[in-house]
Amino acid sequence: MSLKLTDQQKNRLQRLEPQLKRAISEQNLDAAKFIMRDIQDVLEITNNKTRLAQYKNWLYELALETGDYNFAERGFIGNRKIVNKNTRIYLEASALLAICYLRTEKYEEAKPLIQEVLKNDKVIKSDRTRHLFKKNIIERFDEEVALYSLKDKTGNPNFDIDELEREAVVLIQTKTEDEIFESLGKQTPQYTKHLIFEIDSFSKKQLSYTERKLLPSSAKTIKDKEAGKTVFSSFKRVIYNSICDPKSEVYKAWFTNGMGAVLDKKYLITAVVGSLAQMSICIKGLIVSAIALVIRFGLDVYCVHYQPKGVMEIRKE
Repeated sequence: MSLKLTDQQKNRLQRLEPQLKRAISEQNLDAAKFIMRDIQDVLEITNNKTRLAQYKNWLYELALETGDYNFAERGFIGNRKIVNKNTRIYLEASALLAICYLRTEKYEEAKPLIQEVLKNDKVIKSDRTRHLFKKNIIERFDEEVALYSLKDKTGNPNFDIDELEREAVVLIQTKTEDEIFESLGKQTPQYTKHLIFEIDSFSKKQLSYTERKLLPSSAKTIKDKEAGKTVFSSFKRVIYNSICDPKSEVYKAWFTNGMGAVLDKKYLITAVVGSLAQMSICIKGLIVSAIALVIRFGLDVYCVHYQPKGVMEIRKE
């Protein structure tokens, strides 16, 4: 049984929580771990396991985003053991553990977790909120499969920036937004489309008939335009910070001198190519289409509508 926090403990948590959130926003895992030790000292004294597990979910989600999959996996497994199965924290830990397995290509290990998350109708009482959670989490599963199945360590990420720019400009000048998404989808390997279909189909089979009818069919998700949208949306987890972080070279140039300066100096194209190359995504057609779409949207639109959200943030919606 948990004990009430004293005023001193509450004040300490009020100081530590913003520090943890700042470390998470800066993707500083070491700092977040250090702050978590202080939070743990406060909450373990009062045996407040549920609240501690919520903070730890934030920490392990950061580990997931920074590529420390072993630490993240152990953390989510541990959290699932200490909180009630019919809590939002357990649901979030399960969804994040599934994402961890999708990223590391452990698809069969991810499936029971996906099933558990999507079949649970007890945690989220509101029909609207529950539908929104399931819709968002299925989209996230699809994006994870898309992004991490595109990695190719044998590819050559060395591209001619001028050539990529010319090809992107041709797309912008000759195709509509939907046609560029379709072009991106056409360049998506069949292997990736197959995995998107497999995970999307498995996820939606866990829903009731009424819930499934509110979502697009799995067959539709792998049509070229829809697959292109999924892949482009997945790229935000790789390229967003390099072009939308106020500290980034791209953002500073855009904020100071406008989009023209960003394109003249090729900051945007270089940032997108570099970010995708770090993920070993080397398919030229995908990269050209992604560049064309970001330019077409403009940073003011892209940075608002494609900001990546964590599983722990879905509850705010």
